[in-house]
Amino acid sequence: MIRYVVGITGGSGAGKTTLIRHLYGEFPDQVSTFSLDNYYLPKSQQRTDENGEINFDLPTALDIPAMELDLKRLLSGETVQHKQYAFNHPDATTPDVIIEPRNLLVIEGIFTLYYPFIRDKLNYSVFIEVNEEEQLQRRLKRDLEERNYTHDQIMYQWENHVKPAYRQFVLPYRREADLVLNNERGFEYDLSELLNVIHQNIDSTEGSSSRRETNGGSSSSGQ
Repeated sequence: MIRYVVGITGGSGAGKTTLIRHLYGEFPDQVSTFSLDNYYLPKSQQRTDENGEINFDLPTALDIPAMELDLKRLLSGETVQHKQYAFNHPDATTPDVIIEPRNLLVIEGIFTLYYPFIRDKLNYSVFIEVNEEEQLQRRLKRDLEERNYTHDQIMYQWENHVKPAYRQFVLPYRREADLVLNNERGFEYDLSELLNVIHQNIDSTEGSSSRRETNGGSSSSGQ
């Protein structure tokens, strides 16, 4: 049974995955992750820019109906299974992602706070911020090593897709997050507030999945 839902957002390379690893370490066998990255539409269904390049950094790049359905099923207590998205590796064989309903559900992705159907399900939200130069260096390292992109492709995406999308679709939700974490030098010593909130809600016998009942921060409004 899911007792608490935390949303984690921030720009590319902000450190969402690193934060989730901390949560798995703090709450062993109690965490499930719902990653928006696994819901990207096929390239044939993606929008292209004026130069014919696919722009993956738009909210329309994800399969919204599939995300909404899987999240609804998960929150109702069902186990969800879907394909893992293989970034820029069209011939890769990837195992299915299986998400079980556990005490703590973490929803993560750059558009976590953008979609109303996700915002409305959150008990608590975290926005991770990092300066743009640090984000770029992290993105370069990841996409060169893991996602089969060239340096020129990464820089084109950064300047034409990533930065504009971040400023339009991600950054405005910083003010709506319950907690803002700075991860320029690592946030190992800034997690106490987040960890305390989660402990209070999943260690008790009263746990709740209602945002109105459990979230002491401001509620999110639609855009």
